[in-house]
Amino acid sequence: MDITESIMQEISGGDIQKIMDETLGGHSFDFSNYVGSIVNGQNPFSFEEVFKFILNGIRDNIVQEKNIYIYLVIIAVMGAVIANFSKLLQGKKVAETAFYMVYMLFFSVLAISFTQISLVASETLQKVFDFIKIFSISYFTCITFTYGSIAGSVFYEFTLIMMNVTSYVIVKFALPAIEFYFFLRIASQISEEDMFSRLANLIKDIVSTGLKTMFGIIMGANVVQGLVVPVAAEAKNSIIVKMGSSIPGIGNTISSAAGTILCAGKLVKNAVGIAGIVVVIFICAIPLLKIFISNVVYQVISALIQPISDKRIVSCLDAAVSAMKMQVYATGTGCMMFVISIALISAMTT
Repeated sequence: MDITESIMQEISGGDIQKIMDETLGGHSFDFSNYVGSIVNGQNPFSFEEVFKFILNGIRDNIVQEKNIYIYLVIIAVMGAVIANFSKLLQGKKVAETAFYMVYMLFFSVLAISFTQISLVASETLQKVFDFIKIFSISYFTCITFTYGSIAGSVFYEFTLIMMNVTSYVIVKFALPAIEFYFFLRIASQISEEDMFSRLANLIKDIVSTGLKTMFGIIMGANVVQGLVVPVAAEAKNSIIVKMGSSIPGIGNTISSAAGTILCAGKLVKNAVGIAGIVVVIFICAIPLLKIFISNVVYQVISALIQPISDKRIVSCLDAAVSAMKMQVYATGTGCMMFVISIALISAMTT
């Protein structure tokens, strides 16, 4: 058994690998080998694999959603033909009835697609939470080894608080509010009069402000504790090393050994932290890519049907595009909070 396997057994690397396999599926990689590569000074990244990972994500999304994209275009074109033909034959009432029928069909398809995308966003954050719960135990065990139990427990408790805050603000507030925003925008198009646009914009502003406030407060608290806790722990370690070095005869040996052990612990801690950051990015990459691609495709469809379709149908697509941008922002904010938090802790405990 090599040193990397010993380290991963000590910090429950098998549990991390298990949760990675569950969340990443076929895209999972060997966490222990990744940490070992970093510890040994090797380059664990393969840009070719990352590029293939991105291309496969794009291809899978287009294959899964292509039928919905085609249905939206066909319904929008049929709606334009039916509405214009009805105007020529019977007048305004028939044209409005035809439009409402087409609009409800278009809305149903679009709502199904948007609901699926919303589910992807919430599931992504839940996967991140599941991984962080297991990863935190291993990562903060490394910090406990190098900086003591107080530092490890403080960072661990803060991470649990951050997960709870993120769950309440993003999963239970922001994402449902974004769905409500989308349906308000859709409802505004049923009538020719604009009735809900201001309420929709208010919800959008509240979500944006709430996410920015949460991010600022948590990152600020993270920086403050990162400046204070490691310094106090480092002072304690320094006292212990100096006490050991003062022992006659073997003091220098003890001091040298203690310094080596602490440096090795910091190296392992940083390697585990980097690997954790990579896993969080992998968990978030494909879902965010799916939402982003759907956003782009909807924009393309909107541009294509605008010259022939009713402006209210085009506005429905615009509402979906705006709501998906908010979803990318909310989900990305939640993921980046953990990435930046791990990076800050690693940097400030070096």
